This record gives sequence, C-alpha cells and structure tokens, in this order.
Amino acid sequence: MIKVSELICRYLERIGVKDVFMLSGGGIMHLVESLGNSNMNYICCHHEQAVSIAAQAYAMYKNDLSVCLATTGPGGTNMITGVGAAYMDSTPMLVITGQVKRDDFASLRNVRQFGAQENKIIPMVSSITKYAALIEKEEDILYHLQKAVFIAMHGRRGPVWLDIPLDVQAAEIEEVSLRTFSEEEFISDIQMNTIYNDILVEKNLEADRIKYKAEEVIGLLKLAKKPLFVIGHGIIASGAVDKFIELQKKLEIPVLSTWRALGVLDYNNELFFGSPGLQAKRYSNIIIQSADLVIVLGSRLDNMITAFNEANFAHNAKKVIVDIDENELDKFSIPNLIPIVCDVNNFLDLINKNVLIHKKKKYNNWIEFCKYCKKRFPLNLEKQVNETELVDLYHLAETVSKCCDKNDSIVVSSTSRCNTAGHIAFMHKAGQKIISSMGFGSMGFALPSVVGAWFASDNQRVIMLEGDGSLQLNIQEFQTIVHHKINVKMFIFCNNGYAAISTMQDRNFKGHYVGSTPKSGVSMPDLEKIAYAYGISYMKIEKDIEVEEKVKEVMSIEGAVICEFIGSIKFDEIPKCISSLDKNGKIVSAALENPYPFLDKIELENLLSITNWEEE
Repeated sequence: MIKVSELICRYLERIGVKDVFMLSGGGIMHLVESLGNSNMNYICCHHEQAVSIAAQAYAMYKNDLSVCLATTGPGGTNMITGVGAAYMDSTPMLVITGQVKRDDFASLRNVRQFGAQENKIIPMVSSITKYAALIEKEEDILYHLQKAVFIAMHGRRGPVWLDIPLDVQAAEIEEVSLRTFSEEEFISDIQMNTIYNDILVEKNLEADRIKYKAEEVIGLLKLAKKPLFVIGHGIIASGAVDKFIELQKKLEIPVLSTWRALGVLDYNNELFFGSPGLQAKRYSNIIIQSADLVIVLGSRLDNMITAFNEANFAHNAKKVIVDIDENELDKFSIPNLIPIVCDVNNFLDLINKNVLIHKKKKYNNWIEFCKYCKKRFPLNLEKQVNETELVDLYHLAETVSKCCDKNDSIVVSSTSRCNTAGHIAFMHKAGQKIISSMGFGSMGFALPSVVGAWFASDNQRVIMLEGDGSLQLNIQEFQTIVHHKINVKMFIFCNNGYAAISTMQDRNFKGHYVGSTPKSGVSMPDLEKIAYAYGISYMKIEKDIEVEEKVKEVMSIEGAVICEFIGSIKFDEIPKCISSLDKNGKIVSAALENPYPFLDKIELENLLSITNWEEE
C-alpha cells in the first residue's frame, strides 16, 4: 500500500523534478508532508501568485516542466495570474492544488460552499490550461499525472492543473490497482478530433506534405535577393536552436529575433539585427520592411510585432511562417503568406538535409545594407522629447548588459518602460536566459521570477530590471530572496508613478491624470528604508553621469543588492510606431518602417527604394 500524496511525489521524482514551488496550507497538508519527506527541494514563496510566477520563470529558464503547489480556495485563485501568463507564453507547468474532502463537496448539497475554503477551481482555470482535472477517484491519480505531464510537454506547450481532494491525498492504495495513461491510445483518440491538434503536428504525421513545403521554401531562397529569418520562442521550445544555427551558418542570411528568442544569437553577431515591432530599434524595422523573403520560425507574430497593421508587415516580401499551432496561422490577414503547420524542429531537419552548401547563394549587397542601417540608426542617437540630467533608462540597461556574462539570468520587468529597455537596449549574449512574461505583460512578475531563475540556474547570478510601480505587486518576495541568499542585482527604475499610464493620459486625455502619479492617487515607498528593513544592500543612482561608475560598483557587491535609479516619468519608449495625422487631419496607421520620432521622408524613401540588386 502507498499513500496517494507519497505516490505523487515519487512520480515527480521519477520524471526528474528536482524543485517544487509552494506555499503551505491545510488543504494540501498530506502533499506538503510527503514533499517534505521526498528528495525534492521545496521553495516557499510568500504569496501564491509569486509561487506560480516563480514556477513559470523556472520553466522558461529550463525549457522544461516546472511544478507548483497551493492550497484550496484562495490558494488556487491566487495562482491564476501566473498560470494565465504561462498559458499565453506556452510555458509547461504542472499546478497541483488541494481541495476539500469529497464528502464535503458543496455540489452534493446544491449550495455555494460547504467545505472549508471550498472553491471550484477547475472551471475557472479550464480556459488558461491545456488540461485541468479534479481527481475524484484515488485509483485515477497516476493516469491524470501522466496525462497532464504529457500534454504539458508536447505540441504547443503550456500549463496543466490537477485539483486533489484532501481525502484523496490521504488515501492508501495498491499500486497494482492504478489506472495508467497510454500515449498510443491518446494519439489515436485525438486523431478523431482537433482538441490537441498541436500534438499531432509535433508527431509529424504529415511528413510528406511538410517535405514538399520545405522544398518550396528552398526554391524561394534560390530566387530571393533580400531574405531574412525572424526567429521566435518556438525555436527554443522545440529544442531547435542548434539546428537553426547550423542552417544559419550554411545560408548566411540576416536574422531578426522576437523578444522571447533573444539570447539565441549574440548581440554582436554580424548577421543579427535586433527585434522588429511596435517598440524596436529603427534599423530592425527598416530591414524587415526592405526584405523580399521573410521566413518566420516559431513566432505567432502578435500585434506588438506587426504594429497592429498586418497588411503593412514586411510588405515587400513573401512571408513563410512556420508554427505548430494552425490556429495562429489561420488568424492572419497577411498578403503573400505561405503558412506551414509544422513543429520548427521537424521543419529545420528537412531544410538542413536539403540545402546544398556548394550551391549556396551569397547576399553580400543585402547584408551590407543591413549593416549600414544598424550603423546609421543606433539606439543612443534617438532623442527623448524631454531631456533631463536624470538617469536615461536605455543607458542604464546597456551599461548593465556590458557588466554581465553569458551565465547570468536576465529578469526583465513584464511591463512598461523597463520591459522595453530590457529587450531593445540590453545587449544580450548568446546563451543568456532572458526571463519575462510577454503575453500577459503584467506588473509584479520580476521579483518572483528572480526566485525561479535562481533555482533553475543552479544558483547562478541573476540580474533584474524592474519599475518602482510594478515592484509593489509582489514586494513580499524580497524576503524569499533574503531567506535563500539569492545573488541578485536588482535595478529599480524610480519615476514615482506609472509612466505608461501617465503617457497614455497625456496623449488621450490632455494630461488628466487619474491613478498614475502622486497627485492623482499613486505614490511609492522609500526604497532605502525597505532595503534596510529586509537587510538588503542598497545603492542609489540619481544622475545619468553616475551610471557607469555606480553600476560597476553594484555588480561587485556580494549577494543581493537593490539599486534604485532615478528617472523621469516622461521617459518614453522610442523609437515606437504611433498613429499620426495626414495633411487633411485624417488618422494614419503606424508605419513599421517609420517609427516616431519620424525619419526625414526623403531619407526613408531612399532607403526603401533599393530593390534591384543583382545576384553575386
């Protein structure tokens, strides 16, 4: 006989789980007891939202399954934000919550609640998980565990959720009586419907069709004069980074990356030209708008990349988009689109096998054009409308990046100014892990993500870039950082308000601030006092001329450091694509190739008119 909670822990150990994120509670007392007796390490955060966020960051770093645990009722509801973010970012997580005893179910009495802290969590989370189940029979526990982990880790990855009643956790069961999961039966079942079509795509059941598509792409490469790769998170999730680098070396084609794929290529790689999108370096957008063939590998091309204007995205190019989720391809209204429903790993296998190195085509003119754009439009020449002596956020991010090595984990705020700076100004090194929740873009993710990255990296240094407003949403995790002696350098942008909201209110409501500045209802605490209360080293940077010296000093301090740097709430995310008015006062949609501050019209036309290069 074995106790169900013990069986769960043994299973997790058997599949290689080493760390579990949790917050104790009565509704999971048996699971907590068994976890404490296991060989797994448990990490206690100070809020269940932080538990799920830390687990998400852990899975992002590892590109593997993470596990988190919370009690029933508010424990589960507090986890929802982190799990929703994991779903949007295709991050594999196993979430386990406790539930009241089966005899105490409110549904047996047709009332809202009967058991202590009872709450029906599964209906709440079904839309933000790939699989969610309430375990009502103890003999089904292994089946649901195996099924949940398989679904989380295959196809387009994502979180799964098991809700386990207290008496099921405590039940004793014969292992021979356990129902088990069959992958073969599951694949056979889903071939009859499309609920998990992404898993069928990963299994490459239509290999002949994909082979034909790969041959078509190779033909397009032979004709192209200005080809471009755009790589997304799918490259990483599918384990295809090495295969992409192999192909890149064969073809020598310029590369752009979405923010989720930064770190695949080094910032200084001569064929890497940044990230395109609504907020991006100017040269990245000019390059994608000049290409004649764009091959997108593993990116869903959200509105932040297309600048809410799909028709104008890479408008001079044929677009090949490879994605495991056919629904992401079906959503597009992009001209000259060649959609390929395929796992990126399988697709790159075919391309690498069929590209003939000795017939490689050279793109020297195109590469020189890309290099010219990168040299002509560096980020540090983009001027703020409101220049001050306070710290320039881009300058700070770039300086911090120069002090990092490839083993550092880079945790970037999931929202607003620090999010942009941490992706477009930070000079990422190949192999660095960049942790940020892009889909939700939620405040409060950075501190819990530090905890997840620290344990995922086997205690390598963590660098965090966060805003003072976002910091407040999970500020309690300073204690988790202190407790575990996490070596993290926390750079916190202090502008005493919500910059994104105040900017929005400037543009749309003539500066009528509500809930965005101290005078309109939002203020921030004294970070130096907070650092002292938690026993964390503290430093402050008040002027931009101090940045180099003080950043180096922060990086040299042992252990956790809070570095508050003072900037203007008027600091803007530029370049950025914004709508404008034409001479007749009509609103014109944002142009990806000409973000604000707008480029001189003649220079832009000259750049975009280079279309008739001869093959070399």
